[in-house]
Amino acid sequence: MKQKIKVGVLGAGAWGSTISLLLSKKNNVLIWANEKKVVREINLKNKNDTFLQGVKLNKKIKATSNFNDFREIEFLFIVVPTQHISKTLKKLKGILNTKCLIINASKGIEINSLRLISSIIKNNFPKNPISILSGPNFAREIASGKPTASLIASKTINESKKISKLLSSTNFRPYLSKDIIGAQICGAMKNVYAIGCGIITGKKFGDNAVASIISRSFAEISLVCNKLGGKPETLMGLSGLGDLFLTCSSDKSRNFSLGLKIASGKKTSILLKSKTVAEGMHTVKAIYKLSKKLKIDLPINNEIYKILYLNKDIDKSISELLNRPLTIEKKL
Repeated sequence: MKQKIKVGVLGAGAWGSTISLLLSKKNNVLIWANEKKVVREINLKNKNDTFLQGVKLNKKIKATSNFNDFREIEFLFIVVPTQHISKTLKKLKGILNTKCLIINASKGIEINSLRLISSIIKNNFPKNPISILSGPNFAREIASGKPTASLIASKTINESKKISKLLSSTNFRPYLSKDIIGAQICGAMKNVYAIGCGIITGKKFGDNAVASIISRSFAEISLVCNKLGGKPETLMGLSGLGDLFLTCSSDKSRNFSLGLKIASGKKTSILLKSKTVAEGMHTVKAIYKLSKKLKIDLPINNEIYKILYLNKDIDKSISELLNRPLTIEKKL
């Protein structure tokens, strides 16, 4: 009998657990969790009620908190909060084999270094091939068997094909790409604008305002993507427009929900203490810094940053956005 591919997942939150569930349809899966309680719950009860309540996990998923268990893993999915990826990967140095294909499924930009996650991975594992999984994917919907599609971006299409064979199923359809940069920028930045749409919705500014924010946010993502070498087809695809639309239009999104809370008067300092902090909260700060470095104007991102971190009045931000100098709508 042909031996099953050895697959690992780093991170046992809702998305990490869902990816493990997808992978377990074809393979035995080893998932790393930082919380001992989560490890016990997965191994003894085949569930993760801490992060994915009410979902039954496959018995082929085994959990661990020991990095040494990943020595023989051939495919490793990273699903750790962006700001913790660097220190987590350092613990895997000298353990992970150099042929292991590393797939990042987190979405964000490191605040201190302004690095994309692929750069963080490469810094720790320079010899390992790196891929990106990104798309319009709510974990709970996928875990419950609802259909969706996603993008797998790799240096070579052959690498993307290998990963797609692990993940593809009757409810999960991967598309292939070579645009590692674009997939990451789109996946990171859409979280910021989802916060903005949550704020607009919470303030009851109307559907016109939401549509305007989404379209102009897309223009800002395009600006950064073009500047850093992302491809136009990625912007228009699943990890770009698809993910932006999903995250900006549903309260199932943690980032959209965060915007609703901000609109209701909740303070950023309190929200940052939450067990699961929306990635956009950190990404907006990274993009604010990156825009200064790249010398590009990202007015919507900048206003969201000021609302979150400088306690700027929401109505004042909206007024200033609407009263900026009139300009031509530029070609993407």
